[in-house]
Amino acid sequence: MPKPDLLCLVQLLDNTIQTFTVNKQDAGEVLLEQVCNQLGLQERHFFSLQLRDSNTTIVAQTHSPRWLEANKPLKKQLKGVVSPFYLTLRVRFFISDPNSLQHDQTRHMYFLQIRSDIREGRLKCPLSAAVVLASYAVQSELGDYSPDLLPGYLSKSHFLPEQDDDFLSRVEALYPGHRGLKQSEAELCFLNTARTLELYGVELHNAIVSTSVCLPLTLPSDAPL
Repeated sequence: MPKPDLLCLVQLLDNTIQTFTVNKQDAGEVLLEQVCNQLGLQERHFFSLQLRDSNTTIVAQTHSPRWLEANKPLKKQLKGVVSPFYLTLRVRFFISDPNSLQHDQTRHMYFLQIRSDIREGRLKCPLSAAVVLASYAVQSELGDYSPDLLPGYLSKSHFLPEQDDDFLSRVEALYPGHRGLKQSEAELCFLNTARTLELYGVELHNAIVSTSVCLPLTLPSDAPL
């Protein structure tokens, strides 16, 4: 077998970074398969990898990063890019009904993706819906509310690009009502709330309409670019 000669650093949906090695002759799907195997993802057709320019941009959010093409050799897609190569795992295809997803791990990845999109401002969310979503996220991460939690226990939690104490107080008030929900159940409730958002499953891309004007363009997440 040829010796692996491409080092790829992939940022996962929990923001950890994992290292993978592939051959330059391999197609993009080989790397994606490695990542999905590492995570135990079975419904991998919903996911893909996005290319980043360098380690300085792996955690930065850009409007129109390139998707790794599944059937194209990596050496052609990474041409001109210095090793190691930086990519991010993302949900590429958003299903309209999250209840149709077959595996908890897939729903968990959807949950992480949407929470990140809301937190980073990529998915706009009315404040009332944001409170509900955040309360389910807290239930997922902390489990049932306990009176032993100290006041301000959410003070370091980040749910929105801009949030204030009033927002966190509303989340804290709603969270105890989710008692009894398991992590997977709380995340499914989160997804069923998120699916009602106007821009659920839509990506924003920059469209240049003149030499000096750049406007955001909304496209379904599965639209060809």
